[in-house]
Amino acid sequence: MKNVTSLSDEELHDCFDGTTSAELVREIFEKPSVIKDNGTVDADHFAQWFAHSLQDLIDEDPPSEEWQQAWRVNFEWGENIANNINDYIK
Repeated sequence: MKNVTSLSDEELHDCFDGTTSAELVREIFEKPSVIKDNGTVDADHFAQWFAHSLQDLIDEDPPSEEWQQAWRVNFEWGENIANNINDYIK
């Protein structure tokens, strides 16, 4: 199994569904509980940090329904990225 923290930018970009930066993903890897003891990415923790890091880009005001929907979309996007990374490193 590959080490998630040693993936190249190109390898990380292969795991993105959309556009985001490898730098952001690497920053999230450093957050508590994102990388599990077995070396995989905890999809829930990663997704929460991912959505949190993008919340300032949401054009709506919290806690409006539109803001919450945008946050959920970003959470699901982060969850997909984490799952794609886990599939890639296996």
